[in-house]
Amino acid sequence: MSNILEAKDLNVEYLTRDGNIKAVDGVSFSLGFHETLGLVGESGCGKSTIGLSLLKILPINAKVSGNIFYKDKDMVKMPDNEIRSLRGKEISMIFQDPMTSLDPIMRIKNQFFETIRAHFPKMEESEMVKISSNVLKSIGIDPSRLENYPFEFSGGMRQRVMIALAIVLNPSLLVADEPTTSLDVVVQLQIMEVLKELKDQKDMSMVLITHDLGLVAEIVDKVGIMYAGNLVEFGDVDSIYDDPLHPYTQLLLVSIPNVKLEDMKLKYIKGNLPSLKSPPQGCKFHPRCPFAMDICLKADPPTFAVKGRKVKCWLYKGEKDGSRKTDTASIG
Repeated sequence: MSNILEAKDLNVEYLTRDGNIKAVDGVSFSLGFHETLGLVGESGCGKSTIGLSLLKILPINAKVSGNIFYKDKDMVKMPDNEIRSLRGKEISMIFQDPMTSLDPIMRIKNQFFETIRAHFPKMEESEMVKISSNVLKSIGIDPSRLENYPFEFSGGMRQRVMIALAIVLNPSLLVADEPTTSLDVVVQLQIMEVLKELKDQKDMSMVLITHDLGLVAEIVDKVGIMYAGNLVEFGDVDSIYDDPLHPYTQLLLVSIPNVKLEDMKLKYIKGNLPSLKSPPQGCKFHPRCPFAMDICLKADPPTFAVKGRKVKCWLYKGEKDGSRKTDTASIG
């Protein structure tokens, strides 16, 4: 067993009255033990749906196919009672908005107790207080704050509480869904440092979901670039940052502002994500791609193995060593 997590041809479709929405379309990736994977892309590209799939907590109208192997067990086929035994204890999740995820009328300590009792119903309250206090202390919050309500914390402190709740039972896999959303840049950095330290201290594997490529550069080992439900590029972080292959990855990287350059012109990706209810024919990115060819308008590209990476783009048909280059100077 070389990987703690492996997705194979994962598909998630939301069934609605107005038509079906293919939120995740044939996504495959792997994550080794003690590694961190960053799933990056614009809002609405399917990142959070993948995160929810990993814990099997999708809405009732979601239809899932493919495989999600956690320690070689297929979670897609796993019965609900077995899934519940894993959630919180072996696989845990930090949700986007702590103010809506934390119960506003319940003290923080009772929210810890609820999580712990789900797996250890006979544990004494004194032991639960000890465990909760220790985990709060580990992420920089005084244990006396266990008596507080969520509204008595700042945004950054609430996010730390969410992290503490997610790791209170020492899970092997942590899914962090936009853990720095709505936080200022200083607090964002603090939260990322907390996650990095916890991952190293507790030997966890982590899936970090974000729209900010710059934010994940220092913490992840692998990067998956998502676009309109597709995984368009996947590989190790250094390769993707140093030599991005997919045009969308290139555009994401050049759109990151560089504060060291006084005269830098802000670049952006023109256009919008396509509707997942009625996506364009062919490559879903072709309406925004500066390198689109005739074939891109007609046929959806397969995933090519290039330079030890996976890239879903017709530019690399027949490429073996990644020698094809695109002119990024004109992008934006």
